[in-house]
Amino acid sequence: MDVRIQKRNGTLKVVADGHAIDPLSFKSFRPTERNVSDFSRAGVRLLCIFPSDINSFLGVPYSLFGPSWIGDNQIDFAPIDRQIDLFIASAPDGLFALMIQIDTRDWWLKQHPDCANSFFCLSQAAAYEPWRRDAAEYLQAVLRHTEEHYGDRFYGYFLMGGQTTEWFSGSDYAAAHPVKEAAWRCYTGNPQAVIPDEAVRDATHHGVFRDPVKDAEALRYWRFHHELVADTLLWFAAKSQAVLAHKKPLGVYFGYLLELSGERLLNVGHLDYEKVFFSPDIDMIASPSAYGHRKHTDASAYMVTLDSLSLHDKLYYLEFDHITHLSPTHVGTMMIPGGHAKFKDEQETIDVMRRDFMLCLTKGAALWWFDMFEGWFYSKGMMDEIAAMVAIATQVAAWPLRSVSEVAVFSGGEPIYYLDKRADIHSDLLDRQRDGLARMGAPYDWYTMGDLDHPDLPHSQYKLYVFLDAFCLSDREKAAIERHIRQAGKAILWVYAPDYIQADGFSLASMAETVGMGLEMLEDAEQTIATPWGDYGFRKQTQPLFAVADDLATVLGTYAASGRPGLAFKKQGQALSIYSGMGPLPGPVLRELARLAGVHLYNEGSDPVYVTSGLIGVYADRDGDLSLRLPAGSPETWRDLFSGACVKAQNGSLSMTVRRGEARLYSCLEGSVPPCPKTH
Repeated sequence: MDVRIQKRNGTLKVVADGHAIDPLSFKSFRPTERNVSDFSRAGVRLLCIFPSDINSFLGVPYSLFGPSWIGDNQIDFAPIDRQIDLFIASAPDGLFALMIQIDTRDWWLKQHPDCANSFFCLSQAAAYEPWRRDAAEYLQAVLRHTEEHYGDRFYGYFLMGGQTTEWFSGSDYAAAHPVKEAAWRCYTGNPQAVIPDEAVRDATHHGVFRDPVKDAEALRYWRFHHELVADTLLWFAAKSQAVLAHKKPLGVYFGYLLELSGERLLNVGHLDYEKVFFSPDIDMIASPSAYGHRKHTDASAYMVTLDSLSLHDKLYYLEFDHITHLSPTHVGTMMIPGGHAKFKDEQETIDVMRRDFMLCLTKGAALWWFDMFEGWFYSKGMMDEIAAMVAIATQVAAWPLRSVSEVAVFSGGEPIYYLDKRADIHSDLLDRQRDGLARMGAPYDWYTMGDLDHPDLPHSQYKLYVFLDAFCLSDREKAAIERHIRQAGKAILWVYAPDYIQADGFSLASMAETVGMGLEMLEDAEQTIATPWGDYGFRKQTQPLFAVADDLATVLGTYAASGRPGLAFKKQGQALSIYSGMGPLPGPVLRELARLAGVHLYNEGSDPVYVTSGLIGVYADRDGDLSLRLPAGSPETWRDLFSGACVKAQNGSLSMTVRRGEARLYSCLEGSVPPCPKTH
């Protein structure tokens, strides 16, 4: 069977021997006849098999089927086969993805005491050639076995490695190790080089920023640390493709730029994600749904620069592993990730299931329901809901979809190398900013900086560009901004310190030139910018901070303590430049900036909206009346795909009465509206 990830009607699908399959999927560490067959009967055709034989980060085994890699050149395929047989029997028309864990095993580590445990300390094991060799031999043997015996049932494979199988170097904290130091010497070309100690690695000489000159060795080491992880992942991907020959999609969990908070973003090794995202050897990228955006009152969010993946025809899997009302919150004494956001009843669970489904459907992403330790979906109500979502996805697959977002958000990994990881400023600018964007009242697309000049990026549709962490800009990036944005008369929102970092240090003049208005450095501590639409700011006191110092700029917000302008805009020819000295900007503030840029606003409230061509989803933030403003020229009649009820537009708006947490998904596309008996 030949399987590709291809666009059909504008949306990426799993295409098996020419037949497109909607990427709705099932996964479990504890697959049973019941949960596999439940999802199969609900219409889920893509199912995941994970025959790992090591303990998870929670201290319990990933799989109960037993070990398969059992010794030097010794592989017992029986545990893998038994799990595959369970899936074949329980999902007769299912297609499967096999997850293969390449981490060191306990028996192997006893034979190689000079190697670190790759599950916990990936960067310290990554350059150890015996592990690479032996793990690759195991990987390729499993691939050959599966393709030879079950090739017509497998649509793809996932490479699992590092802490929590997400390619985290999570427990070494980027510390030195003899194996890693040998790789560092090769990287630097200096046979006497030693890895910088923690004090040097973590030092910053300019507030929250590393100095390009004074901290050059630390910056070089951090790039090496992240490149080592990405290169190791891609080395195993190349070994996989030596067997697969690109006839089956290959995926990984990676690139959590928007998610990892505190010290983790610098420590775990995901910042060289563009190399992985752009690699021809990788076809699918997965991550859990964002942990800090899971509560019943949240908006849902992804962890990666999702729209860049679609731009490169990479399928993104959002993993729904929320703690449903049936799920435990702990395994033993350890909280399951997301345990803080357990839903109180079935209605809350279904509300959030619909919310994540709307997010994926309107972003062209895949969705993975993860019954982690079994029983999390054991209710007729939830399984009926999943069957309904499968039916909706099948219906929508026949319609041509495209992004109608007029807001483009950009962020990158390179600027994070310069940040004090303990300042946690990246969490304010990236992680926490997702909530404000979701409540802006308009959809947005999120790209990585490496795609700013991509030939297929639809610059013509965007009216507002948001640059969240553009502390250092290359000449190529500046040229792309000039050509695609400024000369086209678009609006740009710059946050915090764009173009402040130069090769030889820091430049307020360069920053002011990029922003297009006069700026000054603040001397006093500030944590809040006050605006008529709400206050916002960094959680921790941060230096340096900047204020607008330009008589021609229009001030929208001021620093609470000094009263200096912290949010302002100014015309630059036909373009509009907006500067905010802090983040994250809340939804109401972003809504006003979007309005200033001429962006169509679907909603004036804080209810998150999920929009693509012909589809408008909304998740009610409160009980009461809600109105969605339609773009000019929209049809009059719309159907809610969840309930089947229809609503007619009045004065260009859809009005409805909702309860808090209710999801509506309206369509005006052909085949979705008539006949429409339940108009209200």
